[in-house]
Amino acid sequence: MGHEIDFLTEWAVWAHLDSTPDLEKILLKGHLLLEIILDTTLGRNNLKNFTNYSFHKKITIIEKIDFDSSPQRDLIVSSLKEINQLRNRFAHEFNFDIKDGRFELWATNIIMNFEGTKFTKYTFRTKAVHSFSTLSKNLLDLTAST
Repeated sequence: MGHEIDFLTEWAVWAHLDSTPDLEKILLKGHLLLEIILDTTLGRNNLKNFTNYSFHKKITIIEKIDFDSSPQRDLIVSSLKEINQLRNRFAHEFNFDIKDGRFELWATNIIMNFEGTKFTKYTFRTKAVHSFSTLSKNLLDLTAST
């Protein structure tokens, strides 16, 4: 069950990243924004003391929660793991190439598998931007079973 502010969060993620022309910067900032959304999702599901955890550890926690939309959760978790791997490759591999197809494939999969608002025409860069905002909205939609 989404909150009314979730659409504004989706738009805010898109707007923040849309002003960024560089794909590598979109990857880094998008990853950071997803971590903030992860924190919000964990907090909404009454989890505490997770703010000092790594991105990967937060994904592991999300993976263990019984959400009402479990199939969606699994796709969200795999998408988060993929973007974390891309961010880690960028941070640790000297010859990382943002245009090797993996980032674009990740973005395409997000757009094809999740509902989100399309704010602009798709190019590689805007598809990446939209993917972060779409994944943010869908992550916020996760609600634990009661």
